[in-house]
Amino acid sequence: MIFKDYLHRSNAISWTIAGSVITARPVPAIMGIVNVTPDSFFDGGKHNTPEAAFEHAKKLLDEGATIIDIGGESSRPGAKPVSADEELERVIPLVKLLQPLLSTREFFISIDTIKSKVALESMKAGAHIINDISALTFDKDMPKVIAETNAAAVLNHIRGNFGSMQSDFTPYKNVTAEVRDSLVFSAKKLIDLNVDEKTICLDPGIGFGKSLQDNLDLIASTEEFVSIGYPVLYGMSRKSYIGKIPGLQKSDRLIPTVTSGIIAALGGATVLRVHDVKEAAESMNLLKAFRL
Repeated sequence: MIFKDYLHRSNAISWTIAGSVITARPVPAIMGIVNVTPDSFFDGGKHNTPEAAFEHAKKLLDEGATIIDIGGESSRPGAKPVSADEELERVIPLVKLLQPLLSTREFFISIDTIKSKVALESMKAGAHIINDISALTFDKDMPKVIAETNAAAVLNHIRGNFGSMQSDFTPYKNVTAEVRDSLVFSAKKLIDLNVDEKTICLDPGIGFGKSLQDNLDLIASTEEFVSIGYPVLYGMSRKSYIGKIPGLQKSDRLIPTVTSGIIAALGGATVLRVHDVKEAAESMNLLKAFRL
């Protein structure tokens, strides 16, 4: 296959969210990250009030985000856990502040949480997506909450927990196959509860308990994840694997993040989860121009 044919190909799987469909054709949708926390690895503390987080969310929407992903607990290695009540105090005000905007523009609200209580209350407040970085493994009640609230779901692969995921690098025999099979197993839990598989999005979990080579292999294997038949999300924004690449140790990681997103887009990713929406959107607009 010549590169021109490859460039024009778009094999992304559509994702159904709250009755609407993200087609990701000709290019992936952008999920903008809003961390309402004091200690997230990239922007911790910058948006640590509902008002500051709201202004940042509006900025991301103006820059091209289709989804706003709200996090009230840092998942960076070594981060201190917070209670469900504290997490709710951080995220619910922002969910409510975003509600009036839904009448004037189409976007979706995602909650990045591993706690079923936070997920449930966020859905009641008006969220549309539950983004569980544990792929249902940290809280036994999460599958039931997703099923009962009709939430769209992101299932992110992780090995270990917040404290151990970056220290346990027991080699995978085949990282792509093992991550793929683990995510399909988690998705089956939801399907067994009558969750529509079209609402389930898989995330290979870049940086979550993987070595540098594991991360590179997973990014390069986007097509293999897409071939499973689920929409696929890639979250690579500013992550530490970039700084482990020769020549990129001192990088601010922005351009490598954009480049990684283009690679995932060419492989058929449905969504790119990023901090820098403007730059990601511009790169996707360029790819879009080739595909029209």
